[in-house]
Order: sequence, then structure tokens, then C-alpha cells
Amino acid sequence: MKIALINPPSPPLPLWILRVINSYSIPLGLAYLAAYARRAGHKVKIFDPEPRGMKPEQMWKEVAEFGPDLVGITSVTPNFTMAREMALEARKRFDCLVIMGGPHANALPRSTLLGVPGLDAVILGEGEIPLLAIAGEFDSAGKVDFNKIPGAAFLEAWKYKENPRPELIGDLDTLPRPARDLVDIKLYYPNRWFFGGKKSTTLLSSRGCPGQCTFCANICMGRRFRPRGPENVVGEMESLVKEHGLRHFKIYDDCFTANPARAAAICDLMIGRKLNITWDIMGRVNTLLDEALILKMKRAGCRQVVLGIETGSQRILNLMKKGTTLAMAEECCFKLRKHGVLYSNSFIIGNEGDTEETILETIAFAKKLKSDLVSFVVMIPFPGTPLFDKYFKEFDRPDTDWSNWCSLVPNRPYEPRQTGNLSMADLMRFQALADKRFHGDPGHLWRTLVTLIRNPLAPR
Repeated sequence: MKIALINPPSPPLPLWILRVINSYSIPLGLAYLAAYARRAGHKVKIFDPEPRGMKPEQMWKEVAEFGPDLVGITSVTPNFTMAREMALEARKRFDCLVIMGGPHANALPRSTLLGVPGLDAVILGEGEIPLLAIAGEFDSAGKVDFNKIPGAAFLEAWKYKENPRPELIGDLDTLPRPARDLVDIKLYYPNRWFFGGKKSTTLLSSRGCPGQCTFCANICMGRRFRPRGPENVVGEMESLVKEHGLRHFKIYDDCFTANPARAAAICDLMIGRKLNITWDIMGRVNTLLDEALILKMKRAGCRQVVLGIETGSQRILNLMKKGTTLAMAEECCFKLRKHGVLYSNSFIIGNEGDTEETILETIAFAKKLKSDLVSFVVMIPFPGTPLFDKYFKEFDRPDTDWSNWCSLVPNRPYEPRQTGNLSMADLMRFQALADKRFHGDPGHLWRTLVTLIRNPLAPR
């Protein structure tokens, strides 16, 4: 089977943000799907037009030259409008199957199918096993009966049908490495000011997160932490260092340190093989309280830890089922700072139950933690989260316009319902206040200067 996998562009960002970040991430999900299908003998191409600066017509020309039997499109809420347009365009241009996966379609499969005429199926959960089933069915029969495809949601005589999802892949070491050769890896190096100008890529060392946070749309990979083995992870890093000269890795796990012993074993292998690399991770404060692990991570090249602190109110933490405490956050940040590991804290303005008082507590707590970097975001009720199901379920319909659902300015198509009397304008105002109080603090400015001297981001 000839399979075209498409990563739709994201909504356009303000010019100043583009100039600062100017970097893209390899679509690892599609790269894993491609590698899995290719190992079984199928032909796969990945089309990611945004990093190439490619206009739609040129992309469709290349897809047509490939001659796909199937077009698969991934979707997250920010780019779902574009994913929908691409699915409609693929149906118009090609006499082939068109399917969609990713978090947004997984969260709202029925309304996705009804809102995208001609879409053959939405694939629920991890895509490797369903994709291979589709390709095998096509090769043997010349067509696909989606009743036989695990994890397929589809319309039959305009009646919605949904097959049980396949079991999550337990042993990730059985998967081939993502097919990075199907993209131009040079297009995904970060802005030259990031990571000391080092060539960088993203990497997944696990799937799933054991957290139960009510705002998190971890709907495809599940709540069970499924790690790759340390040898498997470091072996991939080592090959990327040798083959592409990569010197920095952004590990995109939901929580790299969910199993501290495994994290330590990965560090031991990095140190033993003298990879001389740097890397960033995302973690949870309750898994990063062991100073021995922090020291080992630093020795192995860990440059930065991104922590979801979310709020400065323990009551709000409990409401969102974060599973952490403010004391844990303070202890974790203190130990990271003590040992010279950069940490970036993220906070949400407009959590369920937030009031003006709790938001001000969040701003004060952010300053207290003295992080190197901080982000304050206004709560987005992503489809597939308990928060969405509780307050915004009626938006699960075919005619919902998702184009501004994640907007950075107050033009979202909904008012917050989880915060009592606080409006969207109020939340945006508090976000601006948080940025002003944190970034305008003399202590933060001094820490930033010291950080840049000790850990220069510019090329050396």
C-alpha cells in the first residue's frame, strides 16, 4: 500500500514570535507510523509543508506524484481547521482512502466524521496497529472493510460505528525507530540562539502519563506509563549523534522521570558512552525530589527541566487532580537551582475554581519559585479532557468552528465557565499582570543575566 501521511500547518503566529522561536519539531507520531508500516513492506511518505515553506498546491502536486492509496492526516485542536480542509481537499483530488487520527479527532470522533464529509474513518488510540491492519486488508482485498479494523470509528449508512481500540503497545522496544529519513532533518534544527546553536531534534523515550490532571488531553497514549528500555533510548541518541551530528535532544515524554530508576539508568549509559550531549525534559515535581538523580541528570547533560506547576493554590491543585503539593514544587525547584539545572515553570490562569485571590496566589508563588523561565497561559478546555466534558460538552458537534479555540487573544468562541464570575477578558488581564510582575521583577532580571553568563544560549 502507498500511504501519504500529512502534518497540517499550525495557525499563523505573530511575526515577533516567529522571529524568536523559528523552529519546528519533527512529527514524531507520523514518523513512528511510517516506520512501522514501512517495516511491513508498505511505501510511505511524510508531507510536512510548514517547515518547507511549501504552498498547498505544491504539496498536493507532490502527493499526486506519489499516487497514494491512503491519505492519513493527524490533528490537534489548534490545527484541526486546517486538518479538516486538507481531508476535504484529499477527498476531492484523489480516489483513495482518507483517514484522520491525533488527539482532536480521538476526542470527538463522531462530530469529526459528520463534519468532514468523505472522511473514511477516524483512528482511535495509537495508530500503528490500525494502520497496519488497513494496509494489510487493502493489499489482500483491494479495499478496506473498516468493520475489521481495530480502533476505527466510521459511518456506515450514516450510522456511527466505533470498533474497540487495540491494546496499547506494551513493549515499545519492539517498534522501529521513527523514520526521520522521510523528512529533511535540517529543517527541524532550532533557532540558532537556542541550545548554544547545537543541532537538535526531538525524541520520545516513553508513552503515556500516570497523571490524572483534569485539563490534560492525553487521549491517544493513555494514562499508563510505558517506557522504552534505557539501552534502546540511548542507542537511538548515539546513532543520531554519529549519523547527523546532533548535540541536543528535546525529550518529549509527558514525564521523563515517571520511573526515576529508569531515568538514572539512561543517564548512566549517556555518561558511560561519553555522548557529550545536552538535553531537556518535561517532569513532575513529585518525581524530581531525589538530589542524587538530579546530580546524575546534570552530569549526563540535562540542561533544562520543564515543570507544570499550574497554580499557587493547593485547593486548586486538588481540584485539577494534579497529585502534587506546593511543598513538593518548592522542594523540587530548590534542588534544581541548588545544582545548577535550569527549570522552566508553567502556570495556568483560569483553572477550575480559580478566583481573583487564587490567581494572585499563583503569581506570588511563581515569583517565590525563582524559575529561570516561566509561562502563564489562559486555560484552554481541550476536547477529550474532563474539564471539556464537564463545562463545554455542547461544542462537540459537527458545525463547531475550532479555529480560535486556542487563541492567544480574547477572541475565543466561549467564555470560561469553570471560574465563576471571571470573564475571558479578566483572565487575559490577569495573564498580562502575571507576565509584568514576574518578568519585571529585579530578582528575575538578575537571575536571567547570571543564567546567560553561566549557560550562554548563543553559539560558541
